Amino acid sequence: MHTRHLLRTAAVSLTLAATLLTTGAANAAGTAGTTPGWELSLSGNSPVESVMSVSSVSEDLAWAVGRKAQHGVIMRWDGERWSEDTAPGLPAVGQWSSVSAVAADDVWAYGVVNRNQALVHYDGERWSTVPTTGPSDDSWPEVPIKAVPGRLFKGGNALYTYADGAWQTFALPRLVDIRDIDALSADDAYATGMRYPVDGGHPVTYHWDGTTWTLMEEPPVRAGTDTAKITADSPDSVYVAGWADAPHGAAPVPSVAHWNGTAWKDVTGSLADLYLHAIAPDGRGGLWVTGNDQTEPAHAEPVFWHYDGATWTKEPGVTAPDGDTQWPSYTFYDLAPAGDSGAFWAVGDYSTPLDANGDRTVNGLIERSTTLPLTATPR
Repeated sequence: MHTRHLLRTAAVSLTLAATLLTTGAANAAGTAGTTPGWELSLSGNSPVESVMSVSSVSEDLAWAVGRKAQHGVIMRWDGERWSEDTAPGLPAVGQWSSVSAVAADDVWAYGVVNRNQALVHYDGERWSTVPTTGPSDDSWPEVPIKAVPGRLFKGGNALYTYADGAWQTFALPRLVDIRDIDALSADDAYATGMRYPVDGGHPVTYHWDGTTWTLMEEPPVRAGTDTAKITADSPDSVYVAGWADAPHGAAPVPSVAHWNGTAWKDVTGSLADLYLHAIAPDGRGGLWVTGNDQTEPAHAEPVFWHYDGATWTKEPGVTAPDGDTQWPSYTFYDLAPAGDSGAFWAVGDYSTPLDANGDRTVNGLIERSTTLPLTATPR
């Protein structure tokens, strides 16, 4: 599934008091639900127990998708709070795994129900189901999508593009699976994944030029790295990232490589001990990454890393009032700009402490950055 380390546990029937927090002027740094860099926007007993993807079109409008109790959930941000999207037309699915918003009336979401795909589009009033092409990806149900004006990109066991009501399929070699896609325009997109299995396989990265996908030079990541994330800041600045299992149960080993338009460079540096699940350019030449922190001794706090073009800086996120503080129970699965303000959304989940019966609950988590990174050092 989406993570291999299986840190998420199944939700149980224990119901907690609602702890739904909203971002706003009242949430200044130092108050409850904030750290100097991040603040809680959604936690506690909310409509979603795990948030897999987020996308925004402005500071006051965003969508996040995930699941609760094996039912897909789409959340909507209205500038003050997150609530379940009630626009008509959504089919019942087991999970929504990816969302991509181009405009207030142009939003796409992908999910699965049993072994069937579900692709929907929001036109500003209602959701409509859009027929897909190709088989459902049984290996990685969390298929990535990315929408830009005039085109939709979709990954999985092939590379698909959708424009003017028609699909185009680019077949992939055997055992190759696309895990993430990013696009700068309808004619400039990037995709990454693996030729599996991870041990004995190798990363793959493709570029779309408006006509076809071309295999790029293999990025220089550590052997055994599952390259599951890609993000493009410009044609001369593309990042791929992932992580590898360390021997003897040691902490995971993340890897990040940067494409400068000509060649790849390993920029992992001091980044360490992270199940790396999410990356996003900071808009100033640098990069945000996050996932699940495994630093020893283990801490429960959510963690973000920022790369300024030369060095990495680690900073804590916000722990939820009902979150576990005994083990690394916080995981983020996606990062995305919160409009044009320079702020970012981070989405994922966390676990509550064990109750008297030895059970725990998994709750959805959304945080928002409250400070901007320093200007990046030129590469």
